Amino acid sequence: HQPFTKMAYKAHRHLLNYCGHDTDQDDIDRAIGHTTAYNRVIGNSYTASVYLGLAALLDRSEDLTGRPLAFLSYGSGSVAEFFAGTVVAGYRERLRTDANRRAIERRTEVDHARYRDLHEWRFPADGGEHATPEQTTGPFRLAGISGHQRIYQAR
Repeated sequence: HQPFTKMAYKAHRHLLNYCGHDTDQDDIDRAIGHTTAYNRVIGNSYTASVYLGLAALLDRSEDLTGRPLAFLSYGSGSVAEFFAGTVVAGYRERLRTDANRRAIERRTEVDHARYRDLHEWRFPADGGEHATPEQTTGPFRLAGISGHQRIYQAR
C-alpha cells in the first residue's frame, strides 16, 4: 500500500531492521523501486495504490513468471487486507505498459482550489436526474445519476 511512496520505503526499512538485515538504500531501491514508479508520479491514490504498484512492478521488471507476490493494504479504523499471488506464465503478453504510460501522460494538473471543489462536490440526494460534465480522459466516465443510481458511459 503506497498512499505516498516514502511510506513504502520507511516500512521496508523498518521490516529489514526488525529482521536484523542491512538497510542500505541501494538495496531498498532494488527491492521496491519498481513498485513505486507509477505512484511517485500520480501521488496518493488510496486503494488503487496497491494495484498501481503491481502494474508498475509488472511493467518495469524482468520476467517474474512463477514468482510469489504479497500485497498489503490498510485503511483507517484498524482495517487491513493481506493477500498473495503468483505471477502466471504468459503475463507479459497481457501487459498494457504503453497504455499505462499514455494514461499517466494525459493527466491534467489541477490547482488547489479546483482539487477542493472536486473533493467537496456531492450529487444531490433528491433522486432526480443529474448529469456530470465531461472532465476526464479515461475510457469510462461517470455520466450522472438517476434515481439514486450511478450512470456510467464508455467513451
